[in-house]
Amino acid sequence: MDSILSDIFNMVIRFAMLLIFIRFMLQFAGIDRRNPYAMPAYKATQVVDLFGRIFPTIAQGRVSLAAIVLMFLLRLISISGNAALGGQGVSPIELFFFATTTLALDFLSMCRYLIMGSIIISWIVVFTQKMHPILGIIMQLAEPILAPFRRITPNLGMLDLSPIVAFFVIYLAEIVIRTVGSNMIPMLG
Repeated sequence: MDSILSDIFNMVIRFAMLLIFIRFMLQFAGIDRRNPYAMPAYKATQVVDLFGRIFPTIAQGRVSLAAIVLMFLLRLISISGNAALGGQGVSPIELFFFATTTLALDFLSMCRYLIMGSIIISWIVVFTQKMHPILGIIMQLAEPILAPFRRITPNLGMLDLSPIVAFFVIYLAEIVIRTVGSNMIPMLG
């Protein structure tokens, strides 16, 4: 019974994290909330607007601190909930540390999946010569992640190296975060 409850709990947390990440990326990519294909995501995450009264947006309204705080709170709930379901306790320092590192790793992982989605969509568009508006939104969501890498990679025409460089940088960042995290665990206990 605890296993089923734990699985349901984790599934709900992951779904909420994904929704808030999508909301964060919609705002980061500058996709208008009146866009009919983005409107459901904005409506489903109105709690971000509520938290936005406390935590402002920065970078000309593109970076939602409210979404970041909500993802952090969800990660705190996830860690403490799983510890409670497992009959364990977590100290506040460990809770904060684990929440921070796992949130950073989750965020990087979701960015990686977004880049993969944009690569697959670009292939679909090339082969079918058609682009549905939802596919365009996914491409727009990945653009803020890929744009800095497009500036440093050479322009090879049809071949875009920026996703490869982005994957490499994300992979290195994940390694650094995991290494720092694993080295900090003995100090916390």
